[in-house]
Amino acid sequence: MARIGLVGFFGWGNYGDELFYRIWKQSVGQFHETRLLHDKLESPYFSRPAAEVVRDVDGIIIGGGDLVIPNKISPLYWNRAWLAKPIYISGVGVPTWIKHEAPDVMERLRTFFQHPNVRYISARDVESAEWIRRKLQPKVAVEHHADLAFGSMYPPARKFEKPTVGISLRTHRADSDPTILLNACRQLQSEGFEILNIVMGTGRTRAADLAVAQAFPLEGQKIFESESIDDISSVIGGLDVLISNKFHGTVVATTYGVSSVVLSSTSKSRNIYKRLGRTPLLSSAVDEQLLDKVRLAKMPLAPDVLQAVRLEAYEGVHKVARAINADFPALS
Repeated sequence: MARIGLVGFFGWGNYGDELFYRIWKQSVGQFHETRLLHDKLESPYFSRPAAEVVRDVDGIIIGGGDLVIPNKISPLYWNRAWLAKPIYISGVGVPTWIKHEAPDVMERLRTFFQHPNVRYISARDVESAEWIRRKLQPKVAVEHHADLAFGSMYPPARKFEKPTVGISLRTHRADSDPTILLNACRQLQSEGFEILNIVMGTGRTRAADLAVAQAFPLEGQKIFESESIDDISSVIGGLDVLISNKFHGTVVATTYGVSSVVLSSTSKSRNIYKRLGRTPLLSSAVDEQLLDKVRLAKMPLAPDVLQAVRLEAYEGVHKVARAINADFPALS
């Protein structure tokens, strides 16, 4: 087997990134040995020089998440040392709402993306792909597909005894005014819904997000937490509606066919909801129409639209595996 290094925001416990990590283990990991390149969760992320780390692998996948940031460079994602080996950039996003482009960062990104060892590039939406083509001008084609998490397999949905609305909060939203969300949850409780505050994180992220969930002043709410991303996914799949501040909460809910009201309308949320025809469900914690959007969320998602998105993401994952197998045929 080839030895394939995995580069991403893996190990911190953020729900979406841990989904990406498992996707690579389950797809490329069927044919090749996969390993994380970093061994520390603090900068500089490596206990030995990156030039030594890269000698231990034959190729590198850099994939999943908002990794292409125009005003900040990460020594984990875009380390020059990685360019010594074939690189497959897959499913990355660009936070296009960031308007400031630092010249030194952009030049570093361009140099990386244009390197001849970059064999494959794909982005998680057409907007990110177009930004990469226009701003970084790589030498290989830039493909695009739905977020990789749409193509994953998930466990059976949990069955709840009562109709249940899930909410998911974020640590960096802890200081926002909770009044509108709180009032919406109280109204839903009065209508017979259980409110389940879902901690969408494991490890280090779990501890921080649990503190936010516990601080949400809703009497009678239940809190769900787990170190298993399968348990978290199963709970999301059993909800009637999800009100989510986490993008991958919305992605996974949608994959199960559960409607999600988006509290954090970032560019990635707007892009996927535009594609799914669900922009009326974009909201915020200070949106006075939040409760109306929760009621509207019961509108079903067209099965053919969801199937197309899922197949596209699945194919995006397996294109990487095929590209690696083509480059290392004797080791496949």
